[in-house]
Amino acid sequence: MAKITYIEHNGTKHEVEVPTGLTVMEGARDNNIPGIEADCGGACACSTCHVYVDAAWVEKLPAKDDMEEDMLDFAYEPDPERSRLTCQLKVTDDLDGLVVQMPEKQI
Repeated sequence: MAKITYIEHNGTKHEVEVPTGLTVMEGARDNNIPGIEADCGGACACSTCHVYVDAAWVEKLPAKDDMEEDMLDFAYEPDPERSRLTCQLKVTDDLDGLVVQMPEKQI
């Protein structure tokens, strides 16, 4: 399990434990966290699970692959450094303490 903090655009925080092996997106979905829509169900075919990763975590995460980079072009106000698609972030013990913030809206 990893404790992940999801912060809504309005500042509301949701700290939840997400089982290892799920994705950060599935953790949000399974805990009814608003702001991550995940329209494609985790297939990296949309950008509706876009978040901004806390700056302290950017270098700790696996690099974005080409498909994620391409999909982020469709996200709302992507940040070149901090934007990630939560469907592409597999939860491991190393993600314990991860903090992500949702954008104002998902496209």
